[in-house]
Amino acid sequence: MRLYSTHPTMNSTVDVAVVGAGSAGCSAARRCAEMGLATIMLDRKPRQLVGQKVCGDEVSRSHFDATGIDYPQEAEILNTIHGADIYPPGITNEMKVRGWKEFDGWILHRLNFGQRLLNEAIRAGVTFLPECHVTGPTLKDGQVVGVKYKAKETGETRAVQAKLVVDASGLAGVVRTKVDHPLVEKQVDKNDIALCQREILHLREPLPEPNVARVFLGRRIAPSGYAWLFPRGPEEVNVGVGVTGGEGKSSPKSYLSSFKERYEVLRGSDVIESAGGAVPVRRPLMSLVADGIAFVGDSALQVNPIHGGGIGAGMRAGVILGEIAKQAIAREDTSARGLWQYNTAYLRDFGKRLASLEIFRRFLQDVGDEDIDFGFEKRVLEPEDLMRANRGDGLSLGLVDKLRRVGRSVGRPGLLIKLQRAASLMKMVSKAYAQYPSRPEMFQKWCLDVASILDEAHFT
Repeated sequence: MRLYSTHPTMNSTVDVAVVGAGSAGCSAARRCAEMGLATIMLDRKPRQLVGQKVCGDEVSRSHFDATGIDYPQEAEILNTIHGADIYPPGITNEMKVRGWKEFDGWILHRLNFGQRLLNEAIRAGVTFLPECHVTGPTLKDGQVVGVKYKAKETGETRAVQAKLVVDASGLAGVVRTKVDHPLVEKQVDKNDIALCQREILHLREPLPEPNVARVFLGRRIAPSGYAWLFPRGPEEVNVGVGVTGGEGKSSPKSYLSSFKERYEVLRGSDVIESAGGAVPVRRPLMSLVADGIAFVGDSALQVNPIHGGGIGAGMRAGVILGEIAKQAIAREDTSARGLWQYNTAYLRDFGKRLASLEIFRRFLQDVGDEDIDFGFEKRVLEPEDLMRANRGDGLSLGLVDKLRRVGRSVGRPGLLIKLQRAASLMKMVSKAYAQYPSRPEMFQKWCLDVASILDEAHFT
């Protein structure tokens, strides 16, 4: 059986054209094909390299439970994760998060997992075109009606005509950034992008608790960013640093080097692999659709703003979009209005969680290292705070809880005040997303309401 197509004609016509064969793109393409839609997927990589990507490689079991996608199989799993440790800047008094299934999952063999998702999409009926450089959208009367691409084998420009284009091309957004439409955010603020450096290390000694993920906070470790350590096994780890903003800061590579010296477990380790990348660390796009086009994965900024993980968030979006695409194409309406249910289905639910986490990320990044160290030492910040934030429930500080934390925060009352304000803003943004507009005419007002909440989310 041929697993992918060569470039068959100068111009092809399909129901759905998906640009990008990452986890989000494959999930969207597969679901579209399962719904009976003629679907084509294009990617710049060779067939055998689809799935290879610089990232943390961690994904939660909950995303598979939510989508119905099969759990990773043996060849796709490097390690199983049961819990997480969150470290303050001083790398002491860490917060141990155990016993919550939302933190259970796997460290993936990214290439093997990506190949499985691609093969499943192809078996569902998706036509796959590898080694394609998509140059931009094809437009008709302001609506996206296809994409143009160059085939590596010939260098000639070809086109795919489609009733719906799905941009799953990653943060670069090779289609999104070339669409002029009032619903489309073409540019992402540099403060909402983390530049990352990741290394695969072989440790000099076995790692204590090799089934626990670790996340590190603080300006000393990564200004306006974070560091991570995800065990691939007892003696091998995926470790990296993400830094946002950029101006006046050293490179992520230099921060990673310093972090490896500070964290004793990593000293003297051997580098197996090193690479850099970029990831969005904010709420998803305010609208995931425009006329003739929809966005999934990193192109839609569907990531966890705390640590930049996006595999599960993108898979969730891809499955939802496939089902909405079927309905819109059946109605012969792939305008923004016809696709609007994708916005409401995703942003009122999982998107609400990601927006709330952006507020929490801003809180963690704005407060000083000494405040964070104090908050962890005195337990002004508690594991339950992370769980509530991760679920999109905000931070619930009742009267008894407040009184208990007041006693702990003696000497630094400002930290508790900032935490209370963060809790209030997280509830406000969650409520706003739960009331995401049901039609495009209400969109601009909703955006202004959300912007007013975000404008208050500064904690310096």
